Amino acid sequence: MRRVFLDANVVIDALLEEDENMEAALRILGLAEQGVIETYCSSLSLATASYFMEKAKIDHKQQVERINIYCQICNVTTVDAAVVRQALDSSFTDFEDALQYFSAMTEDADIIVTRNGSDFTHAEIPVQTPAQFLDMMEKEIND
Repeated sequence: MRRVFLDANVVIDALLEEDENMEAALRILGLAEQGVIETYCSSLSLATASYFMEKAKIDHKQQVERINIYCQICNVTTVDAAVVRQALDSSFTDFEDALQYFSAMTEDADIIVTRNGSDFTHAEIPVQTPAQFLDMMEKEIND
């Protein structure tokens, strides 16, 4: 089964539930619910999503509810000292993206799904946008 790491922007799209990118994020999670793929995201992404939900005036109870539901579908990876060290020692120019990448590496992710593929130019893992990933999965499912 394909191990799909969702970058912070995709996690935020799913949890805010009001962005034009939400549909693609939710379709990817639907594939995970159906058992077609396994999804992963970093604990850092959940913290970042919580920050954006707070800014969007989503009350704490609703934030906790959304994150709880999300965590039933998506496996949460850690951002520990080893991941931080790898990120610091890497050629990534954006520290947060490096943390995401090395967190994905700890889980042997097959692919990273992000809206900002250019942030992962040094990635050895394939990187796709949500639309590219969904197109690829549709072709695989229909073959």
